[in-house]
Amino acid sequence: MRGIVFRSGAKTGMSMGVRRIGQGNKRSSVFGRMAGGLKQYSGVQKFPFETGTNDEYIAEKPNAFYQEKRPGFKGLTFSKQQDMPSLPIPELKSTLDKYLKSIKPFCQSDADYEKQIQLCYSFLSDQGPALQERLLTYAQERRNWMQELWDGQIYLGDRGPVVPFVSYFYGHKPLPTSHRAIDSDMLVKATAIVSSVVKFAESLKDEALPAEVVKDKPFCMNGFQYMFNNSRIPQLNVDTTHFYSIYEHGYLTVAYKDNFFKVFTHDKEGAVLPNGVIYQQLNQIVNQLGSRGSLIDANAGVGALTTLPRDEWASAYQQLIAEPLSAASLETIHKSSFVLCLDQDTAPITLEDKSRVCWHGDGTNRYFDKPLQFFVTGNGFSGFLAEHSKMDGTPTLFLNHYIVQQLTKLNPAQFVESLHLNVSAYPSVNSEHLPFIITPALRNTIESAKLQFISTVEQEDLRVWHYNRYGKKIVKTFKVSPDAFIQQVIQLAVFKYLKKQLPTYEAASTRAFFQGRTETGRSVTETSSQFVKIWESPTATTEEKVAAFHAAAKDHVEYLKMASNGEAIDRHFFGLKNMVHESDGPVPLFQDSLFKYSSTWLISTSQLSSENFECYGWSQVYDNGFGLAYMINNEFLHINITNKPEASGLSVDELHYYLTKAADEIYETLSHHNAAKAKL
Repeated sequence: MRGIVFRSGAKTGMSMGVRRIGQGNKRSSVFGRMAGGLKQYSGVQKFPFETGTNDEYIAEKPNAFYQEKRPGFKGLTFSKQQDMPSLPIPELKSTLDKYLKSIKPFCQSDADYEKQIQLCYSFLSDQGPALQERLLTYAQERRNWMQELWDGQIYLGDRGPVVPFVSYFYGHKPLPTSHRAIDSDMLVKATAIVSSVVKFAESLKDEALPAEVVKDKPFCMNGFQYMFNNSRIPQLNVDTTHFYSIYEHGYLTVAYKDNFFKVFTHDKEGAVLPNGVIYQQLNQIVNQLGSRGSLIDANAGVGALTTLPRDEWASAYQQLIAEPLSAASLETIHKSSFVLCLDQDTAPITLEDKSRVCWHGDGTNRYFDKPLQFFVTGNGFSGFLAEHSKMDGTPTLFLNHYIVQQLTKLNPAQFVESLHLNVSAYPSVNSEHLPFIITPALRNTIESAKLQFISTVEQEDLRVWHYNRYGKKIVKTFKVSPDAFIQQVIQLAVFKYLKKQLPTYEAASTRAFFQGRTETGRSVTETSSQFVKIWESPTATTEEKVAAFHAAAKDHVEYLKMASNGEAIDRHFFGLKNMVHESDGPVPLFQDSLFKYSSTWLISTSQLSSENFECYGWSQVYDNGFGLAYMINNEFLHINITNKPEASGLSVDELHYYLTKAADEIYETLSHHNAAKAKL
């Protein structure tokens, strides 16, 4: 894992209302009719994941059966899971004290702040202790008290489209010019990506990937078991996820010309097929099956349904699975290891164009419910999109960094030659077209989904701030955390633009706990407020500016550390809100406008950095704000800026300008200050 910055990237729209997620049947039960409406399975059961989560996978035999037969099985990846501590619940008074400190920058007067003090005091002496006690009782029955509530409400219960609003993306950097034979050929590069992903999946089957340990503290690896062979399933009100055995389904799904195809990666005995056999199947799709116009036209567009708001997609899904042929094709997609999209007619050049290919594409040559979705365009650009409901950014960051690393290590001539070897030994391995019965009503829904998707993405602006003046190497010479540095750049840029700060979220990883996902890092602090005001003051000295900058950066580091330790405030408040009974009546603190505003993330940020990426991003959380996904690489800084200009009245271009101005000013001021100190 060396060379990769691990920081999970979750972003959320806070829709409240408790939804309990059922824990399903027990290990020994025969799995009949599944949630989501799939048909009867014979001889198939649900088995609990060995890591002790509440989730179960569908299989003919448990994972242990296959693991015993694998000579390379090491059992390392999930070896620390049983030792992971549970996510803590902070003391109520501690959370309220931290909240009062965080709210100060948004108070317009002493009276505003005094009101917040009174609200917190009343909460602590009245409703708060009862809610805290309920939350503690709730947590006693669970190793992670937040997991069920968070996944159900924030992700699976969210009724909006997953794209462009929830899923996140990476764009792979170009391969070296020596690898042009791979990087410029869509099918060759697609084969190389499939080969690398399969190799990674094989290491997970062997559990050969060591559990991550940071400063002697193990990190939860739960997300890695949610990567392959599963799919989100649309349902009314709240979705579900179908997990399948990673040992029983040796194939992927390929999207081409808005159709889906089954491509085998393993033979019937479970052995990985040669690269040439994978290449041959992809070639069949593009040059044989994909050229059959009537076949393609009749089945095109099912992927567009996955762009719909979830309840609309759930309704269309029920119509699809009413036809056994369509139900079987959907089941094949759900069981597949991952999805590969061949965008032959797309050739993005700019970072903005590449980011949009990754973020949403054309909305039809995709299946947005799969957690792993790769794509290769006609000019060889490649990237990735993740469905976010069960997995944050660390596992997918690691996988995609690994893919580019593996492709860079290839000998291009040898790899291209391998695509034509050993193919004749597998004459019966052929790609398969996945057919659907598309009724006139479904065809109308598909066409409506396409129009709705176009309207949605046209409302989204995207601009990439790719700053080459300096990167992490230079930032470290200023004796400051690179993450805290770029957060202060963001705060200063926003202040320059709007003459005020906005509530700002940074995702902090809580993987030090069992099933840990994220906690909120509140980037607007008293010291960051002082920093931006001092920096913009015409009378402030260089010494004052530098001191204010370092104080703000130091406090940011401390808050992120506190958040990663499960000691911040926003997830605690989330839990307390979920303990409110209807009979309790309103909770004044939770109803307060300033309390609500302080967690309205008008600036939503998250870092996931890799030297192997040139794109990373997602949408804004609130329509009147910005989404800022950033990378801090050795030689450059990178922020993907998204917003809805008509809804917000804000401009990605103007923020782009002020980010450059802020980054330039901070660099020049710190550099001159350090140089002056060195002369003393």
